[in-house]
Amino acid sequence: MAREGTSEWPVVVETDRLRIRPPAERDRETNIRLHTDPHTRLYMGGALEHASLQALKLSPLGLTWGQWIICDKQSDEMLGSLTLSYDRGELELSYALLSENEGRGYAAEACQHMLAWAARELEDERIIAITQSHNKRSVHLLKRLGFEVRKGLEEFGKQQFLMERPLQPSAAQPRE
Repeated sequence: MAREGTSEWPVVVETDRLRIRPPAERDRETNIRLHTDPHTRLYMGGALEHASLQALKLSPLGLTWGQWIICDKQSDEMLGSLTLSYDRGELELSYALLSENEGRGYAAEACQHMLAWAARELEDERIIAITQSHNKRSVHLLKRLGFEVRKGLEEFGKQQFLMERPLQPSAAQPRE
């Protein structure tokens, strides 16, 4: 089993169109653009604080378990990011795409494959995701992936849905 902090990192997952890999130095500028883009930040808590921006600019990339870059499989161009973390005490999925890459199915494809990887490799029974309730595209995607609303909550001054699903595919089938 690949667990946080083990030698089984880095993990690379490939799909027909995507490579999901740990971040590398070549991704730094695009990663900064992703995390400072006003459209993307609209759903991620608003403007990035100066300290967080400095961390993006200066921190080593590719060393943290559970942080991936979603890339075009052919060009290795960064399209977005995906994270599996335990920051809230439960396995949590989060993702973001550069605005020019939205609406092409990349988030669905990346999430489906990472959820399948996690079901094979991790021991968790459930996984959560949090999205703003008015982010209709993300709510729709998470529902298609088998997530259901556990509860509403407020973060960053906005109403959010904490959504969950069983991690094992036999207990959570993606919906069309």
